[in-house]
Amino acid sequence: SATASTDLGELWAVPPVEVAAILVIGALYALRVRRSPGLVSGWRRASFAGGIAVLLVAVCSPLGGVAQQGLLSAHMLQHTLIGAVAPLLLLLGMPRAFLEGLLSSAWRRRLERVQHPVVAFPLWVVGTIVWLLPAVHHQVLESPPLWILQQASFLVLGLILWAPVVESLPAPRWFSTGWKCGYMVGVWVVGLSIANVYWFSGTPFYDSHAVAAEAWGFEPLEDQANAGTVMMVLHCLLAFGAVMILFFRQAREGELSQRLIEAGIDPDRVERATRAGTAAALARAHGVPVRTRAGID
Repeated sequence: SATASTDLGELWAVPPVEVAAILVIGALYALRVRRSPGLVSGWRRASFAGGIAVLLVAVCSPLGGVAQQGLLSAHMLQHTLIGAVAPLLLLLGMPRAFLEGLLSSAWRRRLERVQHPVVAFPLWVVGTIVWLLPAVHHQVLESPPLWILQQASFLVLGLILWAPVVESLPAPRWFSTGWKCGYMVGVWVVGLSIANVYWFSGTPFYDSHAVAAEAWGFEPLEDQANAGTVMMVLHCLLAFGAVMILFFRQAREGELSQRLIEAGIDPDRVERATRAGTAAALARAHGVPVRTRAGID
């Protein structure tokens, strides 16, 4: 843009298409939960609500206004909130029983093919790189429909990326916790690689972002480096946070799985329940303690 405002009070907005889509998603979820309240626990509902809140912050707060007028670091923060943080929260809010009751068997099979880690990871990488190409990025700033398409694309790619890790629908049987940790390290490596390109290129890639950078007191190359830092920090927090959670989850679930098998429950059934996140319910149904107390149980 020819000018860029630095008055945050002027940068609040309610983009109608994005906000309407987000509110429709939230309303449909609420209706489904109301019809089957037992399918979704309280913390999962809170997680989904958090995902909706993150999306609204990304598009309605001054962050959205600063991003749309061209500050690259703000644009990168918006991308990461829409494409990484919100999808994770939304998927955590949809347990397997919820989605299986919502989708037909044909749609479940299609989605399981798309979320296969060998498919999901390359799709996410290619989509991310294409949207960051300078020529494409410039057109996004110039075209409101393309801007909306980019935001929707980042959300969908984020859902695809996280789907085999969260397993709201079953991932391949071989994609165990160890593979999931490696998958998340791969996500971190991609973020690190892009950040390094931004940090050490020595030249700004996005001429269309220069005006906003200068309005906010940054050199274009500095703004580009800041965008790399935003990507690196958030990818680090998400990837290694997920690895840590997966590690402790594996230790906890491994102990419970062993007790269930020792109680005479079929190992395949135990594995399916563990992957679906219903091992604790299976244990309670068979009178197996979910947690043990050292020296007592």
